[in-house]
Amino acid sequence: MPRVNPIQQTFNAGELSPLLAARTRMDRFAAGLDTCLNLIPLVEGAVMRRPGTRYVAAVKDSSAKTRLLGFQFSTSQAYIIEMGNTYFKFYRTQGQIAVADTAAAISNGTFTSNITGWTDRSTGGAGNAISHDSGNGRLTLGTNGTAANDIGWAEQVVTNSGTAQVVLKFQVIGAPSDKIELRIGTSSVGSQLVADVEFQVGYHCYAFTPTAANFYVQFRNLGGNADKDVQIDNVSLIDDAGVEIDTPYATADLFEINGPQSADVLYLFHEDYPAYKLSRLGNESWSLIEVPWQDGPYLSENKTTTTMTAGAATGLGVTVTASSTVGVNGGDGFQTTDVGRLIRITDGSSLNWGWGVIVSYTSTTAVKVDIRRTFVVTTAETTWRLGSWSGTTGYPRAAGFFEQRLVAGGSTDNPQSFWISQSAADFENFAPDSDPTAGTWDGTIEDDDSLNWTIGSDEVNTIQFLLGGRTLVIGTYGGEWIASSDGPVMTPTDISVARNTKYGSKLKQPLLIGNQLLFLQRAGRKIIELGFSFEDDSYRGFDVTRLARHVTYGGIEEMAYAQEPDPIVWAVRSDGVLIGLIYNRDEKIIGWFRCILGGSFGSGDSVVESVAVIPGTNGAGQVQDSISRDEVWVVVKRTIDGSTVRYVEFLERAYETGHDQDDAYYADSIITYDGDSATTITGLTHLEGESVKIWADGAVQATKTVASGQITLDDAASTVQIGLSYTHRGKTLKLDYGAAAGTAVGKKKSIHAITFVLLNSHTLSAGPATDDLTDYDFRVVSDPMDAGAPLFTGESSVDFDGDWEDDSRIVFESSDPAPFMLLAIAPEMKTNEMA
Repeated sequence: MPRVNPIQQTFNAGELSPLLAARTRMDRFAAGLDTCLNLIPLVEGAVMRRPGTRYVAAVKDSSAKTRLLGFQFSTSQAYIIEMGNTYFKFYRTQGQIAVADTAAAISNGTFTSNITGWTDRSTGGAGNAISHDSGNGRLTLGTNGTAANDIGWAEQVVTNSGTAQVVLKFQVIGAPSDKIELRIGTSSVGSQLVADVEFQVGYHCYAFTPTAANFYVQFRNLGGNADKDVQIDNVSLIDDAGVEIDTPYATADLFEINGPQSADVLYLFHEDYPAYKLSRLGNESWSLIEVPWQDGPYLSENKTTTTMTAGAATGLGVTVTASSTVGVNGGDGFQTTDVGRLIRITDGSSLNWGWGVIVSYTSTTAVKVDIRRTFVVTTAETTWRLGSWSGTTGYPRAAGFFEQRLVAGGSTDNPQSFWISQSAADFENFAPDSDPTAGTWDGTIEDDDSLNWTIGSDEVNTIQFLLGGRTLVIGTYGGEWIASSDGPVMTPTDISVARNTKYGSKLKQPLLIGNQLLFLQRAGRKIIELGFSFEDDSYRGFDVTRLARHVTYGGIEEMAYAQEPDPIVWAVRSDGVLIGLIYNRDEKIIGWFRCILGGSFGSGDSVVESVAVIPGTNGAGQVQDSISRDEVWVVVKRTIDGSTVRYVEFLERAYETGHDQDDAYYADSIITYDGDSATTITGLTHLEGESVKIWADGAVQATKTVASGQITLDDAASTVQIGLSYTHRGKTLKLDYGAAAGTAVGKKKSIHAITFVLLNSHTLSAGPATDDLTDYDFRVVSDPMDAGAPLFTGESSVDFDGDWEDDSRIVFESSDPAPFMLLAIAPEMKTNEMA
């Protein structure tokens, strides 16, 4: 009856698939677990209780699914965006960016039936005036000239009683690149507070600080900008609420929006919406602008006999008439969904193309166009091109940056095409030929011109993602393609596209980690690592889920990557389980784990709906700074006090040697009390009726139920962490030890003692099964009884009453709101080979 004392000193293979339960001689088996729940494997080999989540705020509308998106200008200026049904809200320094209570209010900012409350301050001749668009419920700023005083000008005096900062929210309606000015003064037509800031078509919020009792909000449409009417709608002052802007995005579309960021501008793409760019003007000032694409991209030049005739060579609202519907939208002619689409015309012999944007629909053969560059002719011409992107043809579903160009692709009508902007970070310029600054084109395609490409394949290859790195990687439904060039950079005359692998991609933003690209395979179950192989001189794919395919059961909805302090790919599963992958390619470490957050939804577990990551910061209101780590933010759906709630939360820091024991955060939706010693703790309205765990002055106190937003502690404390309970659980794999010959699998085994090697741990429960656990206490006689026992570091040898079993296992778990880290586990066991 051999007696053995094996040791498992690394757990960074994470939770392994049940399909591998008998692979006891596989290398990663020795570093794996059968169950790794609410435990994070570390690169160094240990496994630790995941830190809890801190409550930040309820989402604006808890009845609708909500997404989080990171916005990162720099490591010190990063934001989380709450994306909900037709709105965005903003977070930074671990809190919601909010506006204080204000007595000021805008009167009649929705213009449903009239424009009462707004004074016409327009200047210039007749036609420069404000009016009501009763059909759409908007205020129109009308102009009738381009002189300096041709201004459509609306003003409202706002009664105010303080000098606290206020935030004005409004929408500008017109054609892309149309703009108005915002002026705010302490006197009528004055500009003492805001001096003529321009805003383009889109959605805006803008912060300013009044310095007088009253202020005058003014919207100005300068005829010198465009000599055309521009409209305003949805004007309000945000009052005692989070900063937000309106958006066009519906709930059902939020998780398909993606796009790259450049400095303070984040481009957002979805195949059913025009592209927008989110611009940060300040912490409380944001704009979501419809991108005004410049001269492209276009479909191929007309090959039919249909002509286009422009009513004028220049101007706004110029009628362009088609001789037929043939060749226009597949023979259907112009559509209302062509509004906002570009059109290009020349005379057939000249290379000097003019272009404009369609601003209104007249009929299937006539539209009105704002001309951006002069049409050289006003005669009927067959040389014309329509824009590639529109409400008729669809918009790109994916985009990225590559070699200082914007790449967008995968529209509804052209799902296998992608378009690349002009170079030198001229991201919004898709002119297909030479720069027109000299006044004419010479017909030469220059290296810095835009280009487009359609993937040729006998399979469906709808573009799902575009990511620039060493090369341009194009993820499609049917496989992964690489766009490259023979020269140092890609140009319109030097580009080739070849298929690299055939995994197929899902419409989800991939992750670029070091030199490795991780993307979601089209079925949503596998994450594929795509890395360059110098041996093969090509990219090679590797399934990082292959050892734990059960962890992604049901499919992955979203992914994000946190680099510090531990390299983890976080992902949301379709059933609301948050899963993680410890990922260090250099050390060949890949280990999966699962997280179920505290609380419940209905009769089941809480549901995580979204995850996003931003660099940590330090700012007012934070309980702990997070400069040395990335912040992992989530939206969690729970049932609280009988109602469905959705909360924005983030994972707190993990406890490390040197931290105060009081500052350990191991419950979910946690709040912290830090003040004078007290027994009554308030501020828990978000957990009304819930049973909560308590970590008070570094010790566990009895569980309490929140009533009227508060609890009463058994013992007064000055630093208290309060939140929802969650259980971490680890379970070992088969123990194949002790056989004198061959394997011990199938032999009767008994574990009679275990040594746990621990670091900064408070509580341990262990046993042969989840329903047969023993609690072990690390308090020693010398520890004072009126304070929490110090966290334990060292070796703890305990008796273990294990039965004789074919498949002996060790389970360790706890739901105490306290740190736990297991460095190694060494069972003492006997194997009976004769049984």
